[in-house]
Amino acid sequence: MTLAKLPRNGKVAVLGAGISGLTFTYFLSKLRPDLQFKIFEKSNRAGGWMSSPSLHVKDTNESILLEKGPRTLRGVRDGSLLMIDILRELNLQNQIEVIHKDSVANKKYITDAQGQLIQVPNSIPTFIDFLKNVKAIDLKLVMGIFKEPFVKPVKEDETVEQFFKRRLGSSVLTDNVASAVMHGVYAGDIGKLSIKSVMPAMKEIENESGSLLKHAWKKLIAKNKISKTTTATEGPQLSSELKAYEQTISPKADLLQLQTRLKSFPMIKLHKGMETLPKCLAQYLTANTQTEIKYDTPVEQCDPLTGEVNGEKFDHVRSTISTLALAKIFPPQNSLVQYLASIPYISIFLTNIYTRKPTLIPRNKPGFGFLRPRHENVEDNPQALLGVIYDSDIENYCQGLFDDHKAVPDENNKITLMMGGHYYSNWSIPSDKISLKIVLDVLEEKFQVDVSKFNVKVVPVESELEVDSIKDDDLVVSYSLHTDCIPQYNLGYQETKAKVLDILDKEHYKFSFGGTVFADGVGVPDCVSNSFKDAMKLM
Repeated sequence: MTLAKLPRNGKVAVLGAGISGLTFTYFLSKLRPDLQFKIFEKSNRAGGWMSSPSLHVKDTNESILLEKGPRTLRGVRDGSLLMIDILRELNLQNQIEVIHKDSVANKKYITDAQGQLIQVPNSIPTFIDFLKNVKAIDLKLVMGIFKEPFVKPVKEDETVEQFFKRRLGSSVLTDNVASAVMHGVYAGDIGKLSIKSVMPAMKEIENESGSLLKHAWKKLIAKNKISKTTTATEGPQLSSELKAYEQTISPKADLLQLQTRLKSFPMIKLHKGMETLPKCLAQYLTANTQTEIKYDTPVEQCDPLTGEVNGEKFDHVRSTISTLALAKIFPPQNSLVQYLASIPYISIFLTNIYTRKPTLIPRNKPGFGFLRPRHENVEDNPQALLGVIYDSDIENYCQGLFDDHKAVPDENNKITLMMGGHYYSNWSIPSDKISLKIVLDVLEEKFQVDVSKFNVKVVPVESELEVDSIKDDDLVVSYSLHTDCIPQYNLGYQETKAKVLDILDKEHYKFSFGGTVFADGVGVPDCVSNSFKDAMKLM
């Protein structure tokens, strides 16, 4: 997508004060200090889906962090490095915590068809146990692996399920393993998600090498050759994007050193919650740049051709809100409306659970948490459970990235349940009362918790997050329904995206897409990377 350069002292409207809108404003304000920004935010806070409220306990004056959205950044991603550098700019480097690759908190699990936890392999013994207990392999798959190098590639897009079944001759891998991965990222259905959209590398490998196994073998041989010929002076390099960032915005960032260091720490979190970054970034922008944030101000009208938002003209409009919301505020005759309204979104019922007793997380299987695969029949998962995160394990094994502080482990248990996603597309979203009953059923069934022995204290997110006290026999439950929170890159998404971006180019719109749709992906690092790349195009 090409973007027109902005005029001197131009005006930019940003729709949404989440991490995407705020980082876009931050990068572009650094590149073009002359520009004026106005951010329209429908709620009374910055952060969007990044929400990190604390539960206040009156008698002890404790504050218990309850992440309601993204809580960790995984892997050495360009967007993660950019976020860390912004945090350093905001003097928040001591907030950055990491988990070592060998930590217990990096153990991950999926459930088998009976709901038992099976560790995702990280060694030969766990790999053998995985194959033994998860139906990740059958006779069809064994035969399919031998035949895979001879399966002809197809250029057309497919669902994730269709792609692997065609290449490997079996759906056992997708049903029992890959579907869990898609639940963790998109809360989506592998029978609908587009392989070109959610796993583009797989399709590229097929088209370039003709076979996944042939490609893996070639890479293994090439890696061995490189290891034998590499000199001591050769090493990892920064991406062109990160090099451009250092050249234009942060010359002293030394992202190569940071990138190298983070290879030992595949998980990153913030001590006071992920909302810390957008909250402080919003304060920085209003204090140090020509930025005004209009809270409690929903966008009621937007014309992407003229750059008009709520009756005010701008030289460029950056949208980070959902396409469903955009379709309602664009002129009805605009050619983009039909495409915007066609993108499906899913909803998630998220529940934080806290207890003083170590009764939730299995003592013999601690870690990051587990994901629930689709398996063969929806009847196998009547609770619409997507996964569970062991928040207290993550917090107990973290350490500072830029200082030497380490967490002081305690016995309290804190977990987050995620339900719904694509399952909610097949039936009406349950009422809060029914969903809470399902949550307690999950605790009984998956965690063997006798809920009858606890005093359940329910704290809806809409209310003030406060309790008088938390006793040993209390089970604190805080829930929230995230409506239309993740777009689904289903079959046909690539064609829709191409048409939308083609219209923006040909008709010279004063408009661009950030956030999770028509950009680079649904992950937080993806959104931040996209913010920088598009800011560079506009400077």
